[in-house]
Amino acid sequence: MKPRNERGSFRGAAELAEHAARASAYLKEVCAACKSGNKTRAQRAMRQAINELETARTGLRLGMD
Repeated sequence: MKPRNERGSFRGAAELAEHAARASAYLKEVCAACKSGNKTRAQRAMRQAINELETARTGLRLGMD
């Protein structure tokens, strides 16, 4: 059996990538909201980005076990 750091893939990798892509989109929204001075919109988008990244991180932990 290969060591953990040499394994090629894990279940859920595509889903993890989707969450990361959504987080990236929310971060772009944060930037746009900051440029326009919309603090409420920026905070909401930041919370959504954090949620997506936390979900991705959880998936990564579960997928590597």
